[in-house]
Amino acid sequence: MTAFLLTPPATQDVHIWRWNLDVSDAEIDGYWQTLSEQERERAGKFRFDLHRRRFVAGRGELRRLLGAYLGLAPHAVSLDYGTEGKPFCTSQPAHWTLCFNLSHSDNTAALAVSNGIEVGIDVEIVRPVEESMPVEVFSTRERAQFATLPEAQRQAVFFETWARKEACLKALGTGFILPPDHFEFDLAVRGDTTPCCVGGDAHEAAHWRIQTLQNGMQDRPDSAGAVAARHADWSLVFMNS
Repeated sequence: MTAFLLTPPATQDVHIWRWNLDVSDAEIDGYWQTLSEQERERAGKFRFDLHRRRFVAGRGELRRLLGAYLGLAPHAVSLDYGTEGKPFCTSQPAHWTLCFNLSHSDNTAALAVSNGIEVGIDVEIVRPVEESMPVEVFSTRERAQFATLPEAQRQAVFFETWARKEACLKALGTGFILPPDHFEFDLAVRGDTTPCCVGGDAHEAAHWRIQTLQNGMQDRPDSAGAVAARHADWSLVFMNS
């Protein structure tokens, strides 16, 4: 975890970082030294050591990367939380507006960093779909589409759609305070897309863009991922894929 500096994203770029959360004891010890007291308390509440270690590796690497953008030591990066729990950086530089969002699933973490664009990112490890999950996540129209899909496609389509929805909700900073069907998609469209409706409003949906992470996740074919922003023109830049 040597110190290094990173150039901030261009105005229309979103930097994407990915890393493995299963790291050595020495790396965990190093990350631990960079965490805030609040983060250490949160880590201590995990019941299982595996989950605690992954949390430490996620937050520690987040601090390392943000510190590299800001020219700060990882422990000096100041983070706070919005009203719905979305973290943000209070150590704002003078020459750009740092926005970021972090996601993790199993041992995979993904971070989006942008310059003034509020972004949401989500990664999901594909796993068996419980019967109740489409009912909880999909709108009535999406459920009808899902029911017509061949059985072999359902798992991939479900998690791709879930990742899109959660990325959108995280871009808003609400998480699942809003219902998952607040963002509605055409399940026939794979990859980059735009919602059909946002809160039932097709005009609002036109402001949103959702881009897939699959081009940067070739090493995890069992995963789905998406980045979302209420912004018309932006591109992903994979930093370490």
